[in-house]
Amino acid sequence: MKKHFLIFLLIILTISTFALPGKWFRDMIKYYREAYDLPSDEDLIQDIEDAILDASKETGIDPLLITSIIVVETEFRNVIGMHGELGMMQIKPETAEFVANLYKIQTPQEGWNRILWDFKLNIKIGSYYLKYLYDKFHNITDAVKHYNGGTYKEQYAQKILAKYKEMLKVASVNERNS
Repeated sequence: MKKHFLIFLLIILTISTFALPGKWFRDMIKYYREAYDLPSDEDLIQDIEDAILDASKETGIDPLLITSIIVVETEFRNVIGMHGELGMMQIKPETAEFVANLYKIQTPQEGWNRILWDFKLNIKIGSYYLKYLYDKFHNITDAVKHYNGGTYKEQYAQKILAKYKEMLKVASVNERNS
């Protein structure tokens, strides 16, 4: 079953390259942020979308996969996790430092705690970390499974991939209707 699901994902990725976000995507971000009474003005929502698209272009990771991680991890909130993970993509400062050294990304003057409130940097670092894991394991399932450092890696990967599959369907419907 897992093998068929992975083949399905690869076919979708190959055919469409990347499903493009648009109004439906910005509406989704706004929906999640408004559920927590967080700022969700058009400029901020556009900045979040742009950060995801920029990270996708830099890393070659589908923006909808990046978004799936954000949705499952934090629903577009800048939060501190139980084990020191920071920001929308829940990256630990030591992971950020590792990724930055690996991909020659400049360390912020304020240090890596900046990834808590700088969502653009957080999304960039989180996406590069996902790229590192994909390059290491050569498949999406294992990359996503290892993105989470916790005990329930299998369940975590299933949640991410289910959200990703859902977003691919929504993107496909919206592309056909636009």
